[in-house]
Amino acid sequence: MDKACNGFAVLIGAFLVLEGIWGLTSPVVFGVLTTNLTHAIIHIVLGIAGIATGWMGRARGFCIFLGILLLAVGVLRFVPGVGELIVRILNVNIAVAWVNMVVGTVALIVSFVPDRSRVAGR
Repeated sequence: MDKACNGFAVLIGAFLVLEGIWGLTSPVVFGVLTTNLTHAIIHIVLGIAGIATGWMGRARGFCIFLGILLLAVGVLRFVPGVGELIVRILNVNIAVAWVNMVVGTVALIVSFVPDRSRVAGR
């Protein structure tokens, strides 16, 4: 189960660190994703955790946690009342909400993909 998740964790971790650092100096990254100081710091911390767990070969728990977290934030952005709170705290726009839902779903999927070498008994 680990290979797909470990690779994903390192890649998404690098993306989150880059986005977080960029977000420390700009309210919009990659031209469409809104952020703020709190959001940027969370992404840097999550990114470092993803890179570290992926390199150690132990990213399954990270992928599950990240998947649940991102799906929750993405979905809650569309809930009246709660969505406004998500915007105030994290400056999550519609594009960020959709990216969160997609990445969260992928994180959960890769956390359950079996490692072919283990399945084949290698």
